[in-house]
Amino acid sequence: MVDAVQFADGKFHCPVTFYSAAPGAAHTLIVLPALGVTARKYEGLAQRLVAAGHNVLVADWPGQGESQPRPGWRFNYGYRQLVEEFLPKLLVLARRHFPQAAPVLLGHSLGGHIATLYAAANPDSPVPVVGVACGNIHYRNWQGMGRLLTPSVALLFGAIASLLGYLPGRRLGFGGQEARTLMRDWGRVAFSGRYLHLGLALAPVARNRVQSLFVQMEGDHFAPPASTRGLAALIQVEPQLQELASPRPPQENPHSAWLRAPQSVVECIDGWLRRDADLSAGSAGAA
Repeated sequence: MVDAVQFADGKFHCPVTFYSAAPGAAHTLIVLPALGVTARKYEGLAQRLVAAGHNVLVADWPGQGESQPRPGWRFNYGYRQLVEEFLPKLLVLARRHFPQAAPVLLGHSLGGHIATLYAAANPDSPVPVVGVACGNIHYRNWQGMGRLLTPSVALLFGAIASLLGYLPGRRLGFGGQEARTLMRDWGRVAFSGRYLHLGLALAPVARNRVQSLFVQMEGDHFAPPASTRGLAALIQVEPQLQELASPRPPQENPHSAWLRAPQSVVECIDGWLRRDADLSAGSAGAA
């Protein structure tokens, strides 16, 4: 089943694919991809989530995969537009197609950034957040020479995007054809570790009531534990991680390789959702 979202005053047409579980499914997982990773890459994950009893919605980011047109001088957006416009439209679609199921944001890498920022801007949201292989890219969240890599890449990519009007990520081996404002937003976090430049009204973490789970893949050098804790700190007073062993051979980067063997991640998410439902039911019964 396919629908679509019109984004940025209709400039982007973004197809959305739905996977339906058995009637009575309690949750709809809204899968938010990593930078430059197309929605098609999440089909195996979606099928396993459906087998576990959950509805799934997967959408390409604007200008990625099946979404058109590609970013450029005329077609641009940043983090704020994704948080305030694109993600709410996905939530509307999820509730329209699966009105009896509660939506859950499931973000991978960039998707985890956007899901967490949405929760930070909506501290009383009933929509839980699951972040997988994602983190705050502040350089201090890495050790040794790794501290130089992220800000160096941010400077280079920002300069290229400013020159061309977009980032040619496929040629550079990082992402797809990416919007220049998106890359500027991403890059500024590498230096400050903060998100004030986005212009979002982020609530103090102590006020946040959003249920959240952050999954860190062992050996993920793109999102090490300190990075994941740094992102979780936006919505968790005491950031907590669930670390999983990489399901793929050591030579494969676990940051995205888990998508080729997602069962352990699915089991982790499914177990967390069911425990949360049991606790909620118990609390309602006690009341």
